[in-house]
Formats: sequence, C-alpha cells, structure tokens
Amino acid sequence: MEFSKRKRILVGIGIVLVLLVIGYMFIRPFHLRWGATDSEVAMSMPGDLDGQRWTRAITISAAPEDIWPWIVQWGQGRGGWYSYDWLENIFGFNIHTADSILPEYQSPAIGDPICMAAGTCTSFISIIEKPKWFGWQSSDPDGKPVWSFTLGLIPAGSGQTRLVIRESFDKNALPAPVLTLIEIPDVVMELKALDTVKQRAEGIPYSPVVTVFEITAWLIALAAGILAAIRYVNHPRWEVPLAIGLLSVGVLILLTFSYPPLWLRALLDVVLIGPVVYIHKKD
Repeated sequence: MEFSKRKRILVGIGIVLVLLVIGYMFIRPFHLRWGATDSEVAMSMPGDLDGQRWTRAITISAAPEDIWPWIVQWGQGRGGWYSYDWLENIFGFNIHTADSILPEYQSPAIGDPICMAAGTCTSFISIIEKPKWFGWQSSDPDGKPVWSFTLGLIPAGSGQTRLVIRESFDKNALPAPVLTLIEIPDVVMELKALDTVKQRAEGIPYSPVVTVFEITAWLIALAAGILAAIRYVNHPRWEVPLAIGLLSVGVLILLTFSYPPLWLRALLDVVLIGPVVYIHKKD
C-alpha cells in the first residue's frame, strides 16, 4: 500500500474516532434522561442508590392499572424484556417478549428472581406498590444493593400515564469507565423497551416490520459510511467522501442513542443516500 494511501486511512480513522467520542459525549446527557422532565429526573423513586443514575420516560395513553400487568411480567422466562429479542438471543439470553398479558406472572412477590438469562438470576424483586412502583435490585456478596431498576407509573391526566424507568448504582459499585460502557447497550435496549410497553398498553398490534425497518435504517446509514470510506481511500478527490462518511457517523449516533421516529430515520437515510449515489455516478 502506498504511503499516501496508508496515511489517508490513518487520518480518516483518527477523525472518525474523534467524532465518535465527541458525538457520544454530546448526546450522552440527552439519552441519560431521554423523554424525562426535570421533575422526573429530580424526583426520588423507591430503590434509589447514591451513585450514578439515569432516568428515562414515555407518555402512554392508558391508565396505570392497564399498564401494570405489562410491567410486572418483565424479565427473562416471563414476559421478556420488551426490547430487541433477536439481539439479546445472539448472546444466548433466550428472551421472548410477550404480546399478551400472562396470568401466571401477575402475582409477583418480594424476593422473586428477575433473570437476565436462563440460570442467570442475580436480581430480585424489591419493590411492589401496585399500580405505581415495581422494581428489583442486585446486591454484593454482603447483601448490600449495588444496582437498582425501578419502574414508575405516574398519572398524567386525560387518561395518560408517564412510565418512568430509573436505574441507579451504589457509588462504589463500579468504576466510572465501566458504567459508561454499560450505558451504551443499556440505552439501546431501554428506549426500545419503553416504546414496546407503550405499544402493548395502548393496544397497538405488534408488527415485526417496525423492528426490521429500524435495523434496515441503521444498516443503510452504515453502508453509506462504508461506501464513502472506500471512495475516500481510493480516489484523489477525497474531501466530499470524507464529509459524507462523517455525516454517516453522526446519523449512526442519532439512530443508536436517540430512538427517533420512523419517518425521521427514513429522512436521515435519504439525506445520506443522495450524496453517495451522486459521487458514485460521477465515476
């Protein structure tokens, strides 16, 4: 490989990495409180621990009593995690999100396990206050809670309810860099879970097409970036392909960490596809 091409590759990788870090640091404060109001972020919730925490929320057009059956069946081997089952199952979690209320999981008790995967049950139900609070915690070997996951149902008037998710950690539980790594898959799965519970509680029929569209939109943005990168490396006029590649990185960050509506995902892809098609037609 000629030196100039190698240098261009290294410079491009460096710019992309810097953009990824800056982009994530920019969007992080928003995704840690996605959908939540100032009062929801500040309010005390049962199970709160004294370290890092994040709060996310969504409005559901249903009463707390109608949402409650969906959240109390949360968990592996129960109603599922309401998120991307296919992604969780790649790692062998054997998750199957329910599309109906399961009577056998409607009477949980304090101390019941909430499992991440079959045979991996490190969390136990710690909060049941029907129809407002439901949550579980993980503890260290000495029995001290180190992680808490609480779901709150707050009436919002006019037949609406705010579903609030609060995760919190003991201040000595994990180093800050480890918590930051946890945030990344957490936000992806949690934003999908909020939307799925909303759909279920509002009686909107489940359609796998939605998830397929979400994945496809993400892959299109990735493909646009890869095509731009190939042209950036192999053509002397590299400025425009580099700009398109960096734009694709920004779009991927938005698609991954902000859970935009489907129409906006499509629009972002169109914005990327147009320039990619244009520069390749010029060859």
